Amino acid sequence: MKVSIVERLEANIQQTRVKMSKLNIKTLASYDTEQPADSVEWCPQEGWEDIFVCGTYQLERDQESSPTNRKGRILLYRFDAEATTDTLTLLQTIDRSAVLDQKWNPRVKNHLAVAGADGTISMYALIESAGSPMLEHKATVTLRGDENDDRNLLTLALDWSPDGKRIVVSDSHGCVEMLSFENDLLHIHGWKVHGFEAWTCAFSRHNENVVFSGGDDCFLFVHDIRTPTEPFVKGKNKTHSAGVTSLLSLARRDHTLLTGSYDENVRLFDERQLKGSVSELPLQGGVWRLRTNPHREPDKILCGCMYHNFSVVQLNPDDTLKLIGEYREHESICYGCDWQQVGENYRTGKHLIATCSFYDHKLCISEVSKCMEKK
Repeated sequence: MKVSIVERLEANIQQTRVKMSKLNIKTLASYDTEQPADSVEWCPQEGWEDIFVCGTYQLERDQESSPTNRKGRILLYRFDAEATTDTLTLLQTIDRSAVLDQKWNPRVKNHLAVAGADGTISMYALIESAGSPMLEHKATVTLRGDENDDRNLLTLALDWSPDGKRIVVSDSHGCVEMLSFENDLLHIHGWKVHGFEAWTCAFSRHNENVVFSGGDDCFLFVHDIRTPTEPFVKGKNKTHSAGVTSLLSLARRDHTLLTGSYDENVRLFDERQLKGSVSELPLQGGVWRLRTNPHREPDKILCGCMYHNFSVVQLNPDDTLKLIGEYREHESICYGCDWQQVGENYRTGKHLIATCSFYDHKLCISEVSKCMEKK
């Protein structure tokens, strides 16, 4: 029987998975979020490292002809890895428009920016109230989008600048917008970039004047934002054969940019030269989110592979990528994931991840450890 090229490729991918699955990922707690869950972010603030948020996205339609209503929640949790019972506690529920992305400020670490399905960016502060952490709303601003596009405007992704003073945002009109935040959220400028949805955006961790964006048009763009009006495009790449869905500029690795795509590949680029990728790794299911913990083993990349699972990829010194672990406890679209943002000296010593999935509205907290060697 003749084996096709596609079958051979799939077999090679499976063999690679078997050889490289060197991590054990054990579920410690799970929770029903009631609404479909799509984002999760651990708080980096010292003293609150056991706190994280989960965002939800619920489509509601009263009648067949009525417009879609996108409702959601921010769920604030505490996870106590040292407790023997009730390790996961829901501290607060904020009802609001559906959440598509969330990021904690890298400098003012108790501030959380949230991307809303109503075309907004909202700012919350994590504060102490009656002896317990809670989120307090600080500001909300509506994006401008493309004035020639009459479709509903959704805020799809956001990222903070390394100094924590600016936010880059991408939206469903294919636009990218720059905001500033000190005491309030203020528009700086916005510009039309992509022909379809701008799924993702990110600041460079090595040049504060550079931002990246990726869209459903398969383009990856790099923008210089020093110009006072509309930033200009420094470079573009169309290596991806489907939409660009995730970007990660690595702070601990010079000029390194990772991308995820609907084409099911993770790619590594040199930020200074985007003509072609340095390396790439085929996964499965489309790569929606890429996450790292810059404080501990930053070369282990947690990937949300939408229609397959959550995977951990090792970034090697020679810039190659290897699959070293998979987590299969979710039964729906794997969207949200994050490493707990702690260093080697954190009291528990555990490597924890939070993951969430959509239609089964499932949230999991898991411990990542090395597999025991078989003798």
